[in-house]
Parts: sequence; C-alpha cells; structure tokens
Amino acid sequence: MASTDNIDMQSQEVAKVKKNFNGQCRIITDIADFSHVVTLQPKDQDIIYKFQLKKTYPSTKPNIIIRSGTMDSKAVDEIQNELEETAASALGSPMVLNLVEHAQLWLQKNNINLTPSAKTKSKTNKEKSVNKISVAKQDRKNRKEKKVQDETADEKKPSMKTSDDVVKRILWDGNLPVDEFLVGYIDRFLGIQEKYFTSFSWEDIATVDYNVLAVPKHRIQYFKYRDVKIWDKNLRMDNVFGSTGSNTTIYDVIEKYHKDSDVNNTDEMNKAEDEDYDVDDNEEDSDSDDGITVTIGSNNYATGNDEDDLHLDDEDEDTHDKYWRNKLRPNHFLALRITNNEVRKVVEGIQDVILEHEPQYEECCIPLNSLHITLCTLGLDTTEQVAHACQVLQKIKSELQGMIRKDKTILFKGMENFFNRVLYAKCECPQEFLDMVEHLKLCLKQEGIEIRDNHEFVPHMTIMKITRTVARATGKKYIAPWLYSQSQNIDFGTQVIDNINLCEMGISRESDGFYITPGKLEI
Repeated sequence: MASTDNIDMQSQEVAKVKKNFNGQCRIITDIADFSHVVTLQPKDQDIIYKFQLKKTYPSTKPNIIIRSGTMDSKAVDEIQNELEETAASALGSPMVLNLVEHAQLWLQKNNINLTPSAKTKSKTNKEKSVNKISVAKQDRKNRKEKKVQDETADEKKPSMKTSDDVVKRILWDGNLPVDEFLVGYIDRFLGIQEKYFTSFSWEDIATVDYNVLAVPKHRIQYFKYRDVKIWDKNLRMDNVFGSTGSNTTIYDVIEKYHKDSDVNNTDEMNKAEDEDYDVDDNEEDSDSDDGITVTIGSNNYATGNDEDDLHLDDEDEDTHDKYWRNKLRPNHFLALRITNNEVRKVVEGIQDVILEHEPQYEECCIPLNSLHITLCTLGLDTTEQVAHACQVLQKIKSELQGMIRKDKTILFKGMENFFNRVLYAKCECPQEFLDMVEHLKLCLKQEGIEIRDNHEFVPHMTIMKITRTVARATGKKYIAPWLYSQSQNIDFGTQVIDNINLCEMGISRESDGFYITPGKLEI
C-alpha cells in the first residue's frame, strides 16, 4: 500500500515538474530500478539536473546527477553535496522542485552565472581594451594587415563545411541512403573508431540519456559512403558539398560509385550469381526468415541478413557489390526461444497439412526445436566480439528482469505472410516486451556492439519459408494461400517471456535442435 501511495505521489509531482518546466524537461518511466527519471534544464542556463526516483521515493532520497559545461568539477561536486543534504532533510515530501529552487539560490549565493551572457562578458572587456589603442598604431596595424591580405588573396583557402553540416545533410536529405554512411571519430581510449551513421543519436549531446550512443562533433574525423571517404577534416576533403573547391558533391560520389561497380563487377556478379544462391542457402539459416523486407504502410522494415533471398527488386540487388553485402550481413541474432509445447504442436499440425498437399516443402518447414522470435540481428565478426556480447548480456540481466513481470506472455494468434514466400504466426506482445527490446538495443549500442538491422522491431514467429533450392527444384516461388487459409485465424497459444538467446546464423545446431548459442539469459 505504501508503495502505491509513493507511486501516486510521484506521478503527481512529475506532472507538476513538467508543467513548471514545459519544453525543458524529459521524463522516463520504469527503467531499471527507477520508477521515474526526471531530466531538466532551466531556460538559458548551462546546467542539467537529473533525478532518479525509486519506487520508495519520497521515503528515500532520489539519486541526483548534475552536469554543466561551464562549472568546474569542484563546483559541481559542491552543489551536488548541497542537494544531497537538502534531500536527506526533506524525506517524506515531494522535493524535486524544491531541490531545483535550492540549487538556483546556491548558484546566486556563490556568484556562479550560467547564462549565455556570462560567456560573452570577457569578450566585451577585450573589445573595450582594443578601443584604447592609439589611432596611429591601429592605422599601422591595418596597413600591415591589408598588405598581407593583398599578397595572399590568391592563395587563401576556401571555407570548409563542418562535420555538423555533413550530419544535418545526411539527416535531412531524403535522397541519401542514411544506412550506407559511416563515421570515423576519435575515442579517447581506443583512438580512431568507425561505426555506421545510424548507430549514433544525433540529438544535442547534452540532452541524450546515459544509455544512448552519441559523439561530440569535434571528435569526428571523416565520413564515408560505403567504403569511399567523402569528407575528411585533416585532409580538408569535402565531397559532400564541394566547399573546398573539388566541385564534387555527394550525388556525384554516389553516381560514380555505382558506375564503377557496374563496369568492374558486372561479369563477376553474373558469374557469382549461382554461387551466391548456394552459399546463402548454406550459410543463412534455412529455418530463419532473415533478410525479408516487411512493408507496413509507407515504412520498410527488414528482419535480417539475407539481402538476396526474398528481395523484390533483383535489378537493384545487382548494384550492390559483393564486398558491401558481406560487410552489411549480420552473423548473429538475439532471439526469444519458443519453449511452450502446445505452441509447437499447433505449428506441427499446420506444417503437416501443408506437407500433405506439397511434400516437396518439407525442408522449408521450421523445425519445432528452432521456433523463435528474432529480437535483433548483430555483427560479431571475431570471437572477442562474441565474448564481449555475452558479457554485456550478463551485465544488463538485472535491468531487463526489472522491466517485465514474470506473468507477461506473448499470444500467437492468426497467420500472415511476407510476399507469399514466408508464412508466420502473428504476435500480440505486451508493451513491456517491446520496451525491453528497445532498451536491450540501446544497451548493446552503448557497449559498442553493432546492430545490423537498424529497422523497427516487427515481432513474428516463422512457420515455413520457400528456400532458393526448393524454388529452383519445383519452379514454385510462392506458398499458395489455399494451403493454410482454413487455419488462418488459428490460436497457437502463448509463450512466457523468460529467455534471451545469442544465436549464430548458419546451419549448425545444438544437440537439442536449437541454434548454436554462445550466450543465454534466463529472465
């Protein structure tokens, strides 16, 4: 009862904070051990207050975090200690607004000015001192500067567009494929690092939360389109806007890239086409639907790695050189394994009906021990990266457990298809499960683990899919709807959300028939 009263009191207080700091605060609910995380920044002040409230608040103190680019670390520690002491004396009552007000009074008392005008004050004083220079001396200085300008006018370098300009261009130019750009940046501990543009949050870095991957603009060293460098700070290269005189823009780069790919790789791609079919049928998991592009409304969502297998536009696929496709292809995935035998029995019954009419589809049916829901696909290219991913999963286990109750289940009801080539069971998922998956992805990105889907999560359980081998052998690319239409609204049952498995993509299996699983969580 006391806990319920605390939550009600918190909700009322949070609503009041949002009203008082409209547009200047952000609220996150039910994350890790905290029922509310309140982040706010007073208008025109370079200071951010973060209050992490547990379910026992206000009977217990909030965790208080303060960040400021203007204040030195000593001042930040002092004001944080001041607020900690104030919070300890205010237990039992809502205190967030009072703590912010107390902090503002402390700043005034200690003559700490965090407004933008404080940064320009010293500049104004310097300008006043410059005005005191004698007219004669200033004239001589001006004449000397003019002479230097005249001598170097022809040699002056044009102004170069900044990394911030490039980021904005990629974000707002709808004609640019944002997923195909990479960013090279300086990590203070690891040196130059390279990640996909979509791995980062490009919001104001002062406003993003602790579990979001972001990079300060001044640490960006270069941008690439696929494997071609298009902007480099140290080389003064700008082939995005052409600002340094190259007269080359990003459209020119993309056009040239595809022309060169067509000229140099057409013969190789044609020769390798059949090889790709065989390799993909072996390397891809034939039980998985990885690689299907799901269209919902106007948005496209990809569910995995096999770009060629079920893509609708084969001509567009030929424009991708083999190197780039391999680079983008994921090799591991996180999955919720289906362990409910009742669900498996219903799936088996549907597969049996289909095989009665089309026995050649036997290898297209997903083995019952391999049934799963894919949460996201990953790029783990070394054994060290796989080990790191396993460590991260163990590290965040308690956070994930705290986000979802034991009694929450996923309901499988009804069937749909992707382009009549994949048959799957539809999932009705609780919001807590969807939130947990998003939090899982954020944690992985923060730890430097590459997520290679970069698309919205569309949960589903694959029942069967047409492989290339079967399509070639039978001449049938599609699953006839009449094979399953009588059971289209069938109720499969439910699955408890109690496991997360790190799985290898491929044909190898564990002794129990499930994917090779380097890491597993029980939640």
